[in-house]
Amino acid sequence: MKQILQNLRTGELALREVPAPACPPGHVLVKTAYSFVSPGTERAFRDLARSSLLSKARQRPDQVRKVIDRVRSEGLLATLEKVRTKLEEPVPLGYSSAGCVIECGAGVEHVSPGSWIACAGAGYANHAEMVCVPRNLVVPVPDGVSVDEASCATLCSIAMQGVRVGEVVLGEIVGVIGLGLLGQITIQLLRAAGCRVFGIDVDERMVQQALAMGADQAVHRSGPVEDIALSMSGGQGLDAVIVTAASRSNDPVELAGRLARKRGRIIAVGDFSMEIPRRTYYPKELQLRLSTSYGPGRYDPSYEEKGQDYPYAYVRFTEQRNMASCLDLMRDGRLKITPLISHRYPFNQALEAYQLLDSKSGERPLGILLDYGCAPQDPIRQAPLVTIESPAEKAEISPIRSRKLDSIRLGILGAGQFAAGVLLPRIAKIPGVKMARLVTARGASAEATARRFGIPGFSCQEEDLYSDPGIDAILIATRHHLHASQVIRALRSGKHVFVEKPLAMNLQELEEIAQVVEETGLTLMVGFNRRYAPLSSRLKAWFSPREWPLCLLGRINAGRLPEGSWLTDPEIGGGRILGEVCHFVDLFHEWTGSSVSALSVQGLGSPTDFPHRSENIQVLLGFRDGSQAVLIYSSEGGSSLGKEWYEVHGGNRSAVLDDFRTLDLYQGTRHERIRERHQDKGHTGELEDFFSSLKEGRSPRLDFFSCLASSKVTCEIQSALNKPLG
Repeated sequence: MKQILQNLRTGELALREVPAPACPPGHVLVKTAYSFVSPGTERAFRDLARSSLLSKARQRPDQVRKVIDRVRSEGLLATLEKVRTKLEEPVPLGYSSAGCVIECGAGVEHVSPGSWIACAGAGYANHAEMVCVPRNLVVPVPDGVSVDEASCATLCSIAMQGVRVGEVVLGEIVGVIGLGLLGQITIQLLRAAGCRVFGIDVDERMVQQALAMGADQAVHRSGPVEDIALSMSGGQGLDAVIVTAASRSNDPVELAGRLARKRGRIIAVGDFSMEIPRRTYYPKELQLRLSTSYGPGRYDPSYEEKGQDYPYAYVRFTEQRNMASCLDLMRDGRLKITPLISHRYPFNQALEAYQLLDSKSGERPLGILLDYGCAPQDPIRQAPLVTIESPAEKAEISPIRSRKLDSIRLGILGAGQFAAGVLLPRIAKIPGVKMARLVTARGASAEATARRFGIPGFSCQEEDLYSDPGIDAILIATRHHLHASQVIRALRSGKHVFVEKPLAMNLQELEEIAQVVEETGLTLMVGFNRRYAPLSSRLKAWFSPREWPLCLLGRINAGRLPEGSWLTDPEIGGGRILGEVCHFVDLFHEWTGSSVSALSVQGLGSPTDFPHRSENIQVLLGFRDGSQAVLIYSSEGGSSLGKEWYEVHGGNRSAVLDDFRTLDLYQGTRHERIRERHQDKGHTGELEDFFSSLKEGRSPRLDFFSCLASSKVTCEIQSALNKPLG
C-alpha cells in the first residue's frame, strides 16, 4: 500500500510503498476512502522537519536537555547514533480519515467488516491506503452523512472540545480569533449551541467565509475589533473568546483579554504564544482554559491503545463520543464541511497538496481532501473490494538444529529505536549474517528500516517470519509483554532466537519457555549485554582464579522515565525491575560464577505515598558460593552523575568499574587504571557470540540456563517488593 511519510532530518516528503498493517486485538483494519489534511498542524510539522538542526533544537529545548544528559551517561558517539536513528525514522502524516472496515480484532463490537467509519489519531488515521486504528478512535458514519465529510470528524472534535471547555450557554456572545478550518467549524458549533458569534482573522477571505458559515459579525484584524465586541455585548465585552489561531506572536492572547468581559473565559485551541498580559487579565479576573485536542482520553494510553472506555455517567463526552456528536450534527445539517473543502486531490497526487501548503504565493488553503478512489456508491454504501494476501502455509519444521550454519539468514521482529540504533548497525558488520526479513507493527517503520539496512523482505505480519523456511534465527526486539509468546512461536517454528530483555513477564511464562527450549533443543539467548563488556571481562579476570567469596556493590543512577512511558505500564512494559534490574542481576551472576540462594528487597517510601517506589530499591543477594551483592537502583539521582558504578572486593583485591569507561584495580599498594576510549557495554560482543555459536554448533557463553536463572531472580525481586511485611 502507499503512505505519505516525512523525513524529520531532511524534510523530504514522499509517497512510499509500505506493508499493510496487521490487525491486533482491540483494533480495526480500514481501507481508507478519504483523509483530511489539516493545513495548520501539518504545515507546522513540515516547517519543523525542514528546519536546520539548530532551529529544531531551539524549538524543542526539552529534547536538547535529554540529549545532553544522554551524552553524559552514554558518550557522544552512542548519543549521535541514537539521534540520527530518531531523525531518520519516517513520520506518518495525517490524523483524520474515513473508510470501510476490512477486519476487526478481538474485542471490537461496535463496528464490523463492511461498516463505514470515521477514524482519528496521529499515528493511526494517517494518509495511507490502509490504516489500523484502536477501537476507541473509530465511530460509525450515520446514514445521511457522506464519507468525505466524515473524514473531517477528528478536526471537528478538536473544535467541539474547545467549545465544551468554554462551557458556553444559550445566548452568550463568543469571539473566535483565527478563522482557518478550526475557526470555521467552531463558528458552526457555537451557532448550534445558541450563541452569537464574532469572528476575527488576518485574511479577508476567511472573514467572508465566516459570515457565510453563520457568524453574526466578522472583521479583519486591522478593523474596529474592540468597538464591534462592545457593540455586540452592550458595552460589557464578550462572554468567552476561543482562540483557534496559529501564531508565534502574542497578539491573539492579548487581543482575547481585551475583548472579554470581566470574569470572561479565554479558551486556547490553536498553537500560539501565551505570555499572559497581567495588566489585562488580572483586573478582569479572566480565566484561561486550555483545550486538549479531541477530548478526554487523548494522550491516555489506557483509553487510546488499550481500549478502556471512561464511564459514561462521569465522562459524558470522550474523544470517541465527541466524534459521534460531530457526525450527528453533520447528519442534522447543522455542521457543514463541504463548503470548507477548498481543494481535492487524488491520493496519488497527494504531494501536490503539500506543495500548496508550502506555497509562498499567499493562497491560503482552507481544507484539503485526499480521495483514495474507493468512495461508496450513494445511496447504498458498498464496501470496497480489498484482497489481503493470506500468509503462506506453515513450513515443515526441520529436525532439531545442532548442525553448524555456514551462513545465517536472520529475521527481525520489531525495529524500534534500540533495535535500529544499536542492534542492527552492529549485526550489519558481522560476517556471514544476512538480515533477510523484517517485521514491524507499522508499515512505514518496516519500509524505512529495510531500506536503511538493505533488508529485502519486510511486512507487518509475524507469520511471515515463522513460516519462512529460509530463516535460521529470529531477533525479537518488541515491547516486553510480547516477548514470551513470540519466543515460543519462533522456537516452535524451528528458529534460533535472540530476544531483548526481559525474557518474560512472570515465572509462569519462564516455565513455558523452558519447556519449549527443552523440547526443541534450539538456541535461545537474552540480551544481557553487560557481561560481554570488555571492562566487565577484565574485572572478572582480576579475581580469577579464586577460592574466596566476593563482596559486590552496584549503584545504578537510572533517572526518571517520561510520564506515561510504556516501560512503566505493568501490562506492557512490566516496570523497571523486569526491564532493567535484570541486567545487573545477570552481571553479578557472571562475576561470581554462582547462583542466587537468598534475596531481600526494600523500596523507597511506601506504596501509598511514593509513586516511584519500584524505581528506587535496594536489593541484597546471597550466592551459593558465599558471595554477597548489594544493588542500589534509583531514579531520583542527579543527571550529572554517571549511571553505573560497581565495586567488587575479595581476596585482598578490589575493583571499581565506573560506567564502563574506567576500571580501577587494587591489590595491596598496587593500583592500575584501565580506560576505554568509548563506552562499551557489550552489545557487539553479545551479538558476535550468539551468531558464532550458531556457526560453530555450540552454546553461546551466555547459555539459556544462565538467562533463565537471571530472569527468575528478577521476577522474585519484583514479587518480593510487592509482598506486604508481616
